Amino acid sequence: MSELSQPALSRALLIGAHSYADPGLEPLPAVSQNLTRLAELLHDESVWGLASDHIRVLPEPDRDQALEEVARLADEAEDTLLVYYAGHGFVHELSNELYLALPRTNPRRLYSALRYQDIRELLLSPQTRARRKVVILDCCWSGLALHGAMSSSGLGGMSDISGTFVLTATSETRTALAPPGETYTAFTGELIGALERGIPQAPPLLTMMTLYNHLYGSLVAKGRPVPQQRNGNTAGAIALARNRYLAAEPSESSEPKGLPAGGEPAEGELAEGALGEAQPVQSEPAADEPGADEPAADEPAADAPAEKAAATAGSPAARGRRWRLSRRTVVVVSTLLVAALGTLPMTLDSLFQDGRGGGSSDGGPSESSGNSGNSGDSGDSKNTTSKLTVAIGVSVPLSGDLEELGEGIKNSAELAVKKANEDAFVPGVTFKIRALDDKAQPATGQANATTFVADSDVVGVVGPLNASVAEPMQKVFAQDDLSQISPSNSDPRLTLGPDWLGGSRSRPYDTYFRTVANDIAQPPAAAAYLYGEDGRRKAFVIDNKLGYGRSLAEMFKKAFREEGGTIVGQSQVEYEQRDFTDEVQRARALGADVVYFGGEYPAAAPLSKQLHAVDPDIRVAGGDGLFAGEYATLAGSGAAGDICTAGGAATESLNSAKSFTADYAKAGYPTPYGPYGGYAYDATWALIRAFKEGVRITGDELPSTAREDVREAVQGIRFEGAMGRVGFDRYGDAVTQRVQVYQLRDGTWEAV
Repeated sequence: MSELSQPALSRALLIGAHSYADPGLEPLPAVSQNLTRLAELLHDESVWGLASDHIRVLPEPDRDQALEEVARLADEAEDTLLVYYAGHGFVHELSNELYLALPRTNPRRLYSALRYQDIRELLLSPQTRARRKVVILDCCWSGLALHGAMSSSGLGGMSDISGTFVLTATSETRTALAPPGETYTAFTGELIGALERGIPQAPPLLTMMTLYNHLYGSLVAKGRPVPQQRNGNTAGAIALARNRYLAAEPSESSEPKGLPAGGEPAEGELAEGALGEAQPVQSEPAADEPGADEPAADEPAADAPAEKAAATAGSPAARGRRWRLSRRTVVVVSTLLVAALGTLPMTLDSLFQDGRGGGSSDGGPSESSGNSGNSGDSGDSKNTTSKLTVAIGVSVPLSGDLEELGEGIKNSAELAVKKANEDAFVPGVTFKIRALDDKAQPATGQANATTFVADSDVVGVVGPLNASVAEPMQKVFAQDDLSQISPSNSDPRLTLGPDWLGGSRSRPYDTYFRTVANDIAQPPAAAAYLYGEDGRRKAFVIDNKLGYGRSLAEMFKKAFREEGGTIVGQSQVEYEQRDFTDEVQRARALGADVVYFGGEYPAAAPLSKQLHAVDPDIRVAGGDGLFAGEYATLAGSGAAGDICTAGGAATESLNSAKSFTADYAKAGYPTPYGPYGGYAYDATWALIRAFKEGVRITGDELPSTAREDVREAVQGIRFEGAMGRVGFDRYGDAVTQRVQVYQLRDGTWEAV
């Protein structure tokens, strides 16, 4: 019987390379997301429960650093050592050995890469204390770790050793896959999904063979590269994770359960997750089975059509078919799916709320935030004849570092709903806000999206705050025609597609809109001011690896060079990083007179404080992520003169926003509306107006086409809002693209 590897005696090393100095190596931004999410899951008590100091993440290491960490952790671990790598893989022309790319790897000189054989030898060393080893490789040609020089037929082959399991993304002859626009790489995305949501019909502990069988079935069904495995004796029974599918909290409603607490099934797994998972292979296959790119004989044939349906689920025609089917009560599958999803709100609220807000389990108003000027019921209305209640979802951070910005958005959305109800803007309808805390985390945002989709009262969603959170939410909303309007996302990829920078624009999802200007306008405004008005000539650029930060940083580099400036260096940091000693030293050594930071104020403020402590003359600049009242408090007095940009004009400077700012003050909210409050107010009104214009109500229930009707109406909406003209172009971008430059003066951001 399998036992969970003891967290206190185990270690995990996560290695990844997502950016490369060699122009011939394509960047792999999804790798960074792989590392972040895997570390979170391995740390989670409901998965493995490794202590933070037992997980080592190396996002951009050099060769020596990687090998030193393998050796160190192999010596520390007494139970199980997990070594994971994601990035580009190479095959040596003479030795046929596998090499793992690092940021400074030259493909023509593979000695600059990490040789897999070196990792293998460290793990098999007599000095290694770990009695069980798991190696997971997500790279091209990774199957070479199982065959050829690394095979069990070779001298001392790794899989000869009892207690060693090797799992690879592909065979020795196939490339791995990093699908454009997806948050994670194909293989690791499926692994993360299994850890997040669990595996139906699997035991309480997920052994390596259970995970392999699940990954094999899921990836084959999607036509993606086929994973491989080798294990020594009983290594297939190594268990690194609890099965979250079995740990879902029971719903307080009487509706049946059907989905795991981690959110909706991955694309292509819908028929398997909620309505009966494809049966995993029960017996452990031989070392080289299944090794071909064809499904095993006992893989269910139904997988192929399920994948075909999932691949076209985002098309307008498919959406139309889906809504038409939902009207037929005889369609048992549809009914079961709604029933299954209906249990999610209570479960997800209990998982992701921390008592500080995020809405009630029954879809009612948020009860957090201590809004002294609000009734506590965001659906209060003078419209006493209302027969229909309609919800607008809000997904923003309501806890953590970005709580203030999230509260400002939520409060502003509540204010719009309150006004609409008081004025009986839609006769017979009462609007309410359902707010969920996404914690600024992509996985939590995706779970929130699934919750909103399952709530039939929700006709649209305002949010999220973060672009990195928006990416996984988009697909979930698009599959059910649920419109989302962000008041703050500025990453161009969300509306223009992944190749927009190269001149190819293609809207990924027609359910996504934003009321704020995208990043295309922000960095040029900052560059023009810094070079032309502030006299800055040498910039050091830092980003936090997430979509928002990377986008700003890349465009600033281009814009600053076009102004005549020089980019003297750049660096990427972790989202949670607060010690910038190395970055400060590099910026000073390279002669930078401005440091541009792609990220948000919780990290930018400590950077400014540390930088100005040693060099008060270097300016810190960034985008609207810095535009928060707490920035000055966290950064200290040395931050005076720092620069940021924000999409749109300053709310206080607009005549059109005077009514909004007055009503917000009158409501007595304890947190300011912030840089995005006005845009959240307009986004909420856009959904309310779209509902009025697009949805035909003939009784006491929403029509089955309500969400589709709202989406179509949002696309054509036009009105004068608090922040100016509200409307959306064919990509979903705001028709009003304003950018304001701000400078920190006397502790406050002032427009310049």
